Amino acid sequence: EMVLDKDGKKMSKSKGNVVDPFQVINQYGADATRWYMMTVNPPWQTTRFDTKGVEETVSRFFGTLINTYAFFAMYANIDKFEYPAQPIPVAQRPEIDRWLISTLNRLVARVEENYNVYDITRGARALAEFVVDDLSNWYVRRCRRRFWKSDMGPDKQAAFETLYEALLTVSKAAAPLAPFIPEAIYLRLTAAQPGASVHLSEFPSAAHKAYQFRQDALETQMEAVRAVVNAGRALRAERNLKIRQPLSRLIIVSNDEKQRAAINAGSQLIQDELNVKAIEFVASAAELTSLKAEPNFKALGPKFGKQANAVAGAIRALRAQQAHELEQHGVLEIDFESKKIKLTTDEVNLVRQQAEGLAVSTEAGWTIALDTKLNDDLLAEGLARDFVNRVQNMRKDAGFEVTDRIAVRYEGSNRVHDAIQKLAHYIQQETLADRLGRAQAGEHLTHVESWNVGDEKVVISVARV
Repeated sequence: EMVLDKDGKKMSKSKGNVVDPFQVINQYGADATRWYMMTVNPPWQTTRFDTKGVEETVSRFFGTLINTYAFFAMYANIDKFEYPAQPIPVAQRPEIDRWLISTLNRLVARVEENYNVYDITRGARALAEFVVDDLSNWYVRRCRRRFWKSDMGPDKQAAFETLYEALLTVSKAAAPLAPFIPEAIYLRLTAAQPGASVHLSEFPSAAHKAYQFRQDALETQMEAVRAVVNAGRALRAERNLKIRQPLSRLIIVSNDEKQRAAINAGSQLIQDELNVKAIEFVASAAELTSLKAEPNFKALGPKFGKQANAVAGAIRALRAQQAHELEQHGVLEIDFESKKIKLTTDEVNLVRQQAEGLAVSTEAGWTIALDTKLNDDLLAEGLARDFVNRVQNMRKDAGFEVTDRIAVRYEGSNRVHDAIQKLAHYIQQETLADRLGRAQAGEHLTHVESWNVGDEKVVISVARV
């Protein structure tokens, strides 16, 4: 089929809309150009060529793949990791490793099936989805601390082996479509001998024993966990609730036992991702709201006559528990001017409104709520997390190595000081700070910057030790 310009018009020199393929290749690379052409739509359909799409391919897929490899290589070099002849059996690795390998093997089967029927568009899209969503945005982000550990124990070894296997498999599966970048990654991963090439390696096949580990139940469980996390992130963004500010609880609406079991199994992942202290379940979204009672004067007048206004005041003063009782039973008996009267839902309009202190949303079939009420402990932890973020940025800007130990000095209010001292161990662990304290008068400081930490102004200094 034809290749048109981005507006769907035929390219011609007279219209000035011709795209020079060699210019595109020189600017974005042959791999990105090929990948874009194969993923934008199937090759038997007319293609609207847009260089912005090629640019997005560079940043989204290849940029993510290269950054993921760079992350692996940095820590593999620090720890002198080499893939062993006898790796840890996948079944004996931590849950998130087993999930990734199971998901990877599902990908292998899917890509092989697509390639076999020349549906390269579906195959390439599946690879990109895995690299961006599963490998980078979920696995690597969730496992960063495992690579930061100082000792090469079984947990860290399993993380290295799992990430290595994923990168190696992706490089092999992507190589027929993008021959250069996967080749470079493959050669670096394998420390290949001269003449070796990803294009001469065995293509990943679901029939091969190495790609047969599958745990469907674990994949389903992780799918539920990630759906809740995505809903929680969206809700935080919508309500401008910074992820570094911890919240007391996440409430999930579900009366499905399988859903609850999946969430409970992955509860720590959800708590870490959404920065909440606890997860609770409710059976109905109604439990995330409160009822407000409003008088219906059309019904009050005929029933109570001259007392209608006074009864209306009593209705407005109903407690939440009384409003729920009226909703449930349709009638409520209350004390009114030394006597008892009965109110029905004819005389009372029950208005359901979001409960105070809760942010509620529904996304992808999940209704959740975040408790937005903050106590002193939560506020202090929020300041400490913000402080850690600022120090980490300063480490990077100062050109420190990821293994460098540092000293941190700061100047700020007593509120900031109290929060830092309260969570000093956490801050030092996260920033590799051997020393942490207030700056002393006349002390010589290096790498000094002023920051907003929460709603406080703080001056921070970092130095190697």
